[in-house]
Amino acid sequence: MIDFQYGTARGATRLPMQARPHPGATTITTLLIGAAGLSRDGLVRILDAHGYAVLDSLETAAEIDPGSDPALVLLTDFGPAQMADGTIGLLRSMFPRARIVVLTDMRDPTTFRYALEMGAQACLDHVTRPVALIKSLNVVMRGNIVMPMGAVPHLGGDGAQAVRFSVQNAGAEMPPGARALSNREIEILSCLADGQSNKLIARRFAIAEATVKIHVKGILRKINVQNRTQAAVWVLKHGIPRLPVRPTAQ
Repeated sequence: MIDFQYGTARGATRLPMQARPHPGATTITTLLIGAAGLSRDGLVRILDAHGYAVLDSLETAAEIDPGSDPALVLLTDFGPAQMADGTIGLLRSMFPRARIVVLTDMRDPTTFRYALEMGAQACLDHVTRPVALIKSLNVVMRGNIVMPMGAVPHLGGDGAQAVRFSVQNAGAEMPPGARALSNREIEILSCLADGQSNKLIARRFAIAEATVKIHVKGILRKINVQNRTQAAVWVLKHGIPRLPVRPTAQ
């Protein structure tokens, strides 16, 4: 399942008990990569205090000890330089089983779109508060994807030209549920990926807003997600299915 939540939610800097791992939980080995300084040192202490044992704290991926085996890799200041260096691809090849989380400037959609395309499991704002960070990491380590809600409109292009980021899946078999989507549902799914509201979708296709709600409910059921935000992430992972061929009038 894809869980799409937390992100840049701002809460108190003091972490509540529910953000802590359950008693007896396994310590999660973590590799921290980012610019040295007080903020990174503080992050190490926060992680260590909440079940994330920092194996090493480095400035670049080039410094990684090839013998390390982290369950989580956290990039603290992901940006254009790391994109140019292919940092995520390198980490993915070195640690194929590790979860990768990036902290970045969410004002620039290019970075988090790239990070997700390359296989990161979470993109969070670099000013995320500790409580939101720990909650997000906990969700990621349960096998989910996490991104700020405000990023949804940037996941797609304009209307039906919604993103097809799943390059590695481009030639793969159509994902479960996709074949059952009707032409109209595919068109609406494209709009969901673009972050459009039901009202905007209804106006676009000249249909009633209540009809859009029915279509959205059917889409969520067929692609097996729980809400429209998870549907946007589904598109990010699988791309928009091809429109079914309409029968030719006889």
